[in-house]
Amino acid sequence: MKVNFITRTSVLILCLVFYTNLGLFAQIEVKWKKELASDIRWQVVTALGNLIVSSGSQLAGVDTESGAIVWSKMDLAGINQDAFNELPNSPFFTVTKGNRILLIDQFSGALVFDSEKAGINSIVDYFLLYRTEAILVAGLSFSGDPVMVSVNMSSGDVSWRMNEKFGRIIAATELNEKELLIVTLFNNYKIDAASGEVIWKEANSTESAKLEKMGAFGALMKSAAENLTKDMEIDLRYYRPDGSEVFYIGSQQESQSGMTSSTGATSVNYKNIYNAYRISDGSLVWDKSLEANGKLGHVVFLDNGILVLPDDGNRTKINLFDYQTHEGQWGKKGNGIAIKGGVYDYLEAGDGILLVTQTSSNNFLNYLDPNTGMITFEKPVKVDGRVIGIVPLSTGILYITTESMNILDPNTGSLKWSKSVNTMPELTAQYDGKIYAFDYKSKKLMIVDEVSETIHEQSDFELKFLGGESPRNLEVMGDGICIYSDQNVAKFGFDGTVKFQEYYAAPRESGWKRALLYAAAVRGAYIGASAYYASGVMASVEDDVKKEDAVAGEMVSQLGNAYGELGDNATSYAATAMKKANARFKATQSARDFMFIMSKEDKNIELLMVSKTTGKVEGRINLGKDKEPIYAVDDVTGQVYYLEDDNVLTSYQVK
Repeated sequence: MKVNFITRTSVLILCLVFYTNLGLFAQIEVKWKKELASDIRWQVVTALGNLIVSSGSQLAGVDTESGAIVWSKMDLAGINQDAFNELPNSPFFTVTKGNRILLIDQFSGALVFDSEKAGINSIVDYFLLYRTEAILVAGLSFSGDPVMVSVNMSSGDVSWRMNEKFGRIIAATELNEKELLIVTLFNNYKIDAASGEVIWKEANSTESAKLEKMGAFGALMKSAAENLTKDMEIDLRYYRPDGSEVFYIGSQQESQSGMTSSTGATSVNYKNIYNAYRISDGSLVWDKSLEANGKLGHVVFLDNGILVLPDDGNRTKINLFDYQTHEGQWGKKGNGIAIKGGVYDYLEAGDGILLVTQTSSNNFLNYLDPNTGMITFEKPVKVDGRVIGIVPLSTGILYITTESMNILDPNTGSLKWSKSVNTMPELTAQYDGKIYAFDYKSKKLMIVDEVSETIHEQSDFELKFLGGESPRNLEVMGDGICIYSDQNVAKFGFDGTVKFQEYYAAPRESGWKRALLYAAAVRGAYIGASAYYASGVMASVEDDVKKEDAVAGEMVSQLGNAYGELGDNATSYAATAMKKANARFKATQSARDFMFIMSKEDKNIELLMVSKTTGKVEGRINLGKDKEPIYAVDDVTGQVYYLEDDNVLTSYQVK
């Protein structure tokens, strides 16, 4: 009888475990399965949430809700993934086939540009012009001559072609729905967007104008300069203040001086040069260029003039220049105000501008009154790390860098706290009048009251992660503060208690995390679009993804503005992309109660759904033993796509 009792008890326990596990893991369900006609090579979830799959028989867009094929390109069957390139801030991707480049709409699969059809043998550059629904492409024809074409996005047809030797294009922008402004190395063009007719063409510098007058010899000199610089990165910047009838071009000149006595090395000097042009006819506003010593830096267009913030190391001078005469307004004889370090960023803060500068070894803050041209601090404030963003408070400015956080008094230049918090942007969050920050040196959670500007420890508990990891993300939820990394997750209650701390061992196989990292980075781009620490978050995930995949890392580095460039455009392509981007943006603005963690158990790799409420596994997807699995994750919708068989794609939906 005793044996029977134990047997029945065991059965009851097994049943209980079985039904408990069914309930525990029920949230990861198969949404759909799709069998393709041939083996699947790779798959990718775009930043806009579209699923694109490459197989031996087609390149296809797959409906994420049903698994149905939305569009198919059989002529692109079996292409390598490195031939596919999603274009940031656009609904398009490119496919490279030899010298041929195809531009395809990721929503419909429509071919919107074919370089071969457009008569272009090699592409030098292209620009997406959404207001006029055109693609401006510059390159070389099959005969080797320079050519610029405008292609209609809807039909893929060439609207017009320019065959003159326009040279290297630096910028192309839409002045309005009818006119384009094109800036090249030597000339500026105003062009009718519909016909390609040149409304005006003007030299963009006095030197270029002199070459223009030299006829054939000048043309030869231009050609030589073009060839010399064709593979060089040229820092030429275009500016147009809102509503202004004048545009500006900034460039950088580099010169070498003699060897220094201390090092024996040749020193390099920089100069940034600006010219102003009238949009009406392309003529120069100033008789000679505006020049400032140092590397090309930031320019701020204020009501009372152009604020130029160069980077000239310890010799930097900032200045305000008159719009009409470009005469300097600040400093002795209008020569500017000396500031410690080169300016690498600025942040508008209240009635002033917070200038962020750096020397070879340190970072500094200065506060500028742009109305008087006065630096209000007696000496610059030294900070640890590169400044990422600020939060204006009642009497001070909370700043956060890649290494620390503190509150600056803009009137005195003093810091509110005697000891800065050792943190980083992704380890901070604003919530209900407070800023939470994890101090990675003390390993404690800190709380800043935005009203009193005071700081205190959440508790005495020191949070230490296992597996050699450090906390990398902080998120405030309705029931506490969640802190996590790739394999660790912990949570503090608002009362300072530690609710849980869990660790899930990482798989050793290389490449397993690549798709997961990329998915998290895309989600981070949307979340960061409205956060004061956005660029810091993006810099962090970009580095992580680049360690796994350089191409994906480069893609992430261009996602930071979350499709902001599409915001002012209303054409069909821009409208479709913005609608989808906005929906995904909204989906990331509310806290999510789970996270994905890649782990390993019994030689199987598993994608775990881990609760941010309990820290426990609430579901799992077994990805098998493959060393190079084909899977993709949409970390915005919580959908996972996994190739379980050579030609069978399975979608799991995490809720």
